[in-house]
Amino acid sequence: MKNLQFKPLNFLYLVIAYVVLGTVLFGPSPMLVPAAAALAFVTGTLVSIMPFKSVLNAIQVEIWQNHIEEELFKDNTFLRFSHNADANVINSKVVHIPQSAGSGNVVKNRSTVPASVRKRNDTDVIYLLDEFTTDPVYIPHADTKELSYDKRASALGEDRDKLVEVVAEETIYNWLNSGAHGTYAASSFPAANILATTGADVANGATAPNATGARKAFSINDLQRAQTYFRQNKRWFNDKMYAMLPPDMLAQAFPADSQVTATYMQNVTEEERRMGVILKAQGWKILSRSTVTSVTAANAVNPVGAAGAATDDNCALFWYSEAVEFAFGGVEAFENIGDPQYYGDIYSFLVRSGGRARRADYNGIMLMKQAKTA
Repeated sequence: MKNLQFKPLNFLYLVIAYVVLGTVLFGPSPMLVPAAAALAFVTGTLVSIMPFKSVLNAIQVEIWQNHIEEELFKDNTFLRFSHNADANVINSKVVHIPQSAGSGNVVKNRSTVPASVRKRNDTDVIYLLDEFTTDPVYIPHADTKELSYDKRASALGEDRDKLVEVVAEETIYNWLNSGAHGTYAASSFPAANILATTGADVANGATAPNATGARKAFSINDLQRAQTYFRQNKRWFNDKMYAMLPPDMLAQAFPADSQVTATYMQNVTEEERRMGVILKAQGWKILSRSTVTSVTAANAVNPVGAAGAATDDNCALFWYSEAVEFAFGGVEAFENIGDPQYYGDIYSFLVRSGGRARRADYNGIMLMKQAKTA
């Protein structure tokens, strides 16, 4: 039988590992260190029997899973400004959204009784969670011993960033497009929900991928037009209205050297700033990200990664927070330590998430596209 000795180094490693895990799961606490020490002492015999490496790596998997989820919402805070549908996920795959058939009539001074009884025939909208997976990355054994930097942390960090970016971009597309599922037909974003900018002409102002030519700038007047659109459609709710602008539109409407811009920025609370809101104007909480979405000349929303055409137009997204939803199905981290065929370690990640407009008619969502000049 293996000699069961108390090994100070292994004991220290275990204490550190348990403290890190406890911080991730329960938050910082002065009781973590003594609790971790006690747990490490009790499990010391077990650790001396089984390889310590497998214990530490299992803890690292848990940390990476939590880290990916944190980064997803930290770098894409707009996901928080939507209806949370996590509790509505069925079998980790499907989400149903009930669709009201509408209210009945209201009669003033009703004179005829009994009144007619109506039955409300509700329908629903359904969508599936998507599964996003990274390509497995291989870290040769030599790289873990000979390099001056942690190649594993570098490679997994890049995969994490790419995964977070793709999930966010696909969520935006899902808010504007619904795929077919079973008896549910696909639906596209209606052209009536797309307005065009009215600012000054900008030479070479097209900023959608591969788009060319002049476009009209985005202006504060366009913000007011967007507000009017939502009020007319009875989808304006104070303090729940959001706009996400691509960088060029943000700079056009809110130049850095403008005192008006400074005033709008001062309207933002510290809490809102931490959530990604840059400024507030015309009732909108305004965010920005490097890419939002774009449409074709026929007002069709381009899928994520589409090559784009010269006639495409870049867009800003406007929405009421309860008009869209996001469902998060969790993160999985996979590892194969010491693979005998590859003589090294292999890692990959998986995220399940989905989202869509909460109304079949996309009410409560609008796009503002770059208008082409005359």
